[in-house]
Amino acid sequence: MTKTGVTHLIIHSFALAHALACLLLHDTGFGDTFVLTCLTIAMVVVLIRYFDGPVEVIVGLLLLASFAGFFLGTNGARWIQKMLPALPGIWSYVLTTTLITEFLGWSIFFVVRRKKK
Repeated sequence: MTKTGVTHLIIHSFALAHALACLLLHDTGFGDTFVLTCLTIAMVVVLIRYFDGPVEVIVGLLLLASFAGFFLGTNGARWIQKMLPALPGIWSYVLTTTLITEFLGWSIFFVVRRKKK
């Protein structure tokens, strides 16, 4: 399998895991924030390690991805609820977390895919 194929598998698998975690945990007392943050961190680490990125890149992108994921996820869900008011609330969160995970995953890929020479 090519590097791009493995990258697709990694990003889409984490997007699916995010969607399932959101669907199963969002309306519970525990909530989904902790699990989604851990999944985001795991995806960033896996992608960066797969492309042999340095530790400094991991730390910087982890902070950026965690904050961006939380901010875009919460505000994106509100935006989707306004755009599609007939959509049940939980599905706007599932859709948002899936899209944000895909966005973050591909953003990380485009940052780390080329090694420094």
